Amino acid sequence: MLNTPNPWRLPLLFSANLLALLLMLSWLFEPTRSLWLALDEQLFWAMNRSLSWGEMWQRFWAIANNRLFDLVAAVAMLMLFAHQALIGDRSRIKHYIAVGILMFLTLLVMLLISKELPIVRPSATAVFTEALRLTQLVPDIATKDISSDSFPGDHGLVLLLCAGFALIYLPRVHGVLALLFMVLFTLPRLMSGAHWVTDEIVGAVSLGLVALSWLFATPLHQHILGRLERVVERLFRRWGL
Repeated sequence: MLNTPNPWRLPLLFSANLLALLLMLSWLFEPTRSLWLALDEQLFWAMNRSLSWGEMWQRFWAIANNRLFDLVAAVAMLMLFAHQALIGDRSRIKHYIAVGILMFLTLLVMLLISKELPIVRPSATAVFTEALRLTQLVPDIATKDISSDSFPGDHGLVLLLCAGFALIYLPRVHGVLALLFMVLFTLPRLMSGAHWVTDEIVGAVSLGLVALSWLFATPLHQHILGRLERVVERLFRRWGL
């Protein structure tokens, strides 16, 4: 959990933003851009060829890429916060409700920002028309396996931000589980070809580092969370809770 008397953590703020900048620049410009693109293509074809392994494997990934399966990821992350709020630290339930609201607002703002990036990149399945498509292999399951603009990985960005909040506000075991969920629930979009690997490890990670560092390496989160806690407190009193 976050517990520091000094809200300004300048070395962390600087290093996180520098890393985000270097990641993005390395993806945008040579000589490293070609290396990133080669990694994207190699990993895509390795995962895409695996879709020929059989019907059970295909159906597994088709289900994992169904929009309803996104709810499983959301519930898994929310359960970590709910467990701590309702069982681990019930006396501070109002605090965790405020944390949840802050997390939701952060996700919303960052998703809006990600949509405004001046980068348009079709997904792997849009580029390689000969690639195996889950929508064709398993037509009876609605699946996301293509995107006209896959950068940055919005799915991965949301999971990364949730994991960041878990690492800050929850016990270590919850944070580790959140990181595990982040990896597991990002994989389906990579397997389907709806996202390139660098959509996640460059795009999502860069934006996530900037957002989390400006929230938690500065007093910003304390100011916002304090206001939200007071709002939650007033609502609880109004409702007689």
